[in-house]
Amino acid sequence: MTELKLDSLNEIIKTPKKTAIVCHKNPDPDTLGSAVGLSYILRHFGSDTKIVCCEKLPARLSFIVDGEEILYSGDLSEFQRVIAVDVASPSQMGELDICCDRVDITIDHHSMNTRFSDYYMENCAACAQIIFKIAHSLGLYDILPLKFFEAIYAGISGDTGCFKYSNVTSETYVIASLLVEKGIDCAEINRLIFDSKSYGEIVAEKVTYQNMKLYSNGKLSVILFTNKMKEENNLTDEDIGDIVNHIRQIQGVSVAVSIKQSSKDETKFSISSRSNNDIDVSALCAEFGGGGHLRAAGCTVIASSPDEAESRVVSVFSRELK
Repeated sequence: MTELKLDSLNEIIKTPKKTAIVCHKNPDPDTLGSAVGLSYILRHFGSDTKIVCCEKLPARLSFIVDGEEILYSGDLSEFQRVIAVDVASPSQMGELDICCDRVDITIDHHSMNTRFSDYYMENCAACAQIIFKIAHSLGLYDILPLKFFEAIYAGISGDTGCFKYSNVTSETYVIASLLVEKGIDCAEINRLIFDSKSYGEIVAEKVTYQNMKLYSNGKLSVILFTNKMKEENNLTDEDIGDIVNHIRQIQGVSVAVSIKQSSKDETKFSISSRSNNDIDVSALCAEFGGGGHLRAAGCTVIASSPDEAESRVVSVFSRELK
């Protein structure tokens, strides 16, 4: 696949076409903020756009895409162009992976990107940071509406843990300051992302602390959420979406992993992992066909039972902690 330079990507973006902007499964602020930001850029140059995702968006993140039309269908035949944002591999497209050959361009910041289409990549804190730089290079900084800058800030803040992760650079802060200059309400955006929880999410935290396990002398924390656990506690997939970040906070834990059984296919288990040091969880997730960042990555494991899924995941992650 072809690696695009910024000038080449900009020429493509300026060509008006009906465009699908594809987000990754388990949508987070970065993939959504990047999609909204790119949509504003494309529409400025006359393109008709729709944001596409394989899963329902978390209610707490709906403010990012407010006013945008979201398509959940796997049929992309109506579009002349398909661009994936913040998507490292076809597996991250979820049920839309059957359409991966329709992806014309990937805009991403993951070092483990599989280059499954023509791509533009930068090693930076968030994909939204790239989208901002594209807009700036196209001379749109003083033209785009406030909603664009709010979406970009949400993406950057979301992927940096409100600027506390090691992926933050001086450029990240410079871009954030430019967004604040535009008049965005960064305090409210951060509150909605990090400090706003549903009752279901509170219950999920309780169930997590009651059922989590420690391995490798307390260095590996694991929570397995089966469909039975979700049913017994009246929990949705959205309620447990961010649960891995709670078990990473335990003192002594180097790596945290959540394992979530799919409600649609009980043989599929969604894995989210976080590292508190330099253990490369993206490389470990790559062994299951996934990827991501050095300290935050995910994948899907196929197993005949929850116990088998947990055993396989613990085996791989424990190996790095010996």
